[in-house]
Amino acid sequence: MQRTPFILLLSVLFITACGGAAAASTPTVVPQPTSTLEPIATSTTEAVLMPEQLFEITNDPDNMKDPYGIAINSEGNLYVTDAGNNRVLIFDGTGKLIAKWDTRGDGEGQFQSLGFGGLAIDANDNVFVVDNGNHRIQKLDRDGSFLLGWGSSGTGDGQFVRAIGIALDTNGNVYVTDDGNPFVQKFDNNGNFLMQWGGAGTADGQFSHATGIAVDANGNIFVADYENKRVQKFDPTGTFHTAWNMGEDIKISGTPEAIALDAEGNVYVSDYALGRIQVFDNDGRFLWAISAGSISRPMFKRPTGIAFDANGRLFVVNQSGNSVSVFQP
Repeated sequence: MQRTPFILLLSVLFITACGGAAAASTPTVVPQPTSTLEPIATSTTEAVLMPEQLFEITNDPDNMKDPYGIAINSEGNLYVTDAGNNRVLIFDGTGKLIAKWDTRGDGEGQFQSLGFGGLAIDANDNVFVVDNGNHRIQKLDRDGSFLLGWGSSGTGDGQFVRAIGIALDTNGNVYVTDDGNPFVQKFDNNGNFLMQWGGAGTADGQFSHATGIAVDANGNIFVADYENKRVQKFDPTGTFHTAWNMGEDIKISGTPEAIALDAEGNVYVSDYALGRIQVFDNDGRFLWAISAGSISRPMFKRPTGIAFDANGRLFVVNQSGNSVSVFQP
């Protein structure tokens, strides 16, 4: 699933971060060959990057089950929604488990059926968790102390059917996607409803199963429109700007799941079905793919959440692999 090699220089500065408590687990270290670019036999010519894998986080023996979202805080700690276990796990930058929030229920700081729920972290290292089984968003501090929550079941302002993606802008505003109620909703940092846009359909600005979401430094919003197999870009007011399809580089339709941005505004999109990551510039022009180079042997196992730390390391959640892969581009 890839193309003839280009010599690609990835200079990535990325931002995110997290915090934790105490526990113990060491990452599974998986030695990999150094980064290479290799030719791929496909119907077209494709730029493919195969970065070095540093290690893999599985949280063995208390293994993850269907993990989904990931975010990194100012201390370099990783927060991962361990969806199948209804909990959030916190790791340090080496993959060691340092805390877990694992009480199931509908009380403050408890989670129910996180499913495909993402999470995001603000400038104060507060953690916003999509608690979709309870139809709400929870805001907790870096140590897991409950700060506030909002939402209920429904399709009105501030309500959710099946919330999935979450992102914050530089002002701390919170954006949430909902594949059961096809709108992007915007809230302030305290959960007060501000606006929404979208609707079901295939036209510009409409969604069919919206999943991942990210906001760049200029306030532009990028949304993974899963069933429509495209990414849509909106300006800070929610006005449609442009859209582009997944998989056009290999002439096979891809399925976008999560989105992350680098310091230059390039857009990284995980392809859930094809097991790779595509990289585009800020207006959707294809740059390269991070891939093993074959549809039959995908590099990632149902990749969902993606994030970068301050050192430029790339973290990819493998939902069906029950792990987080860590790379150095």
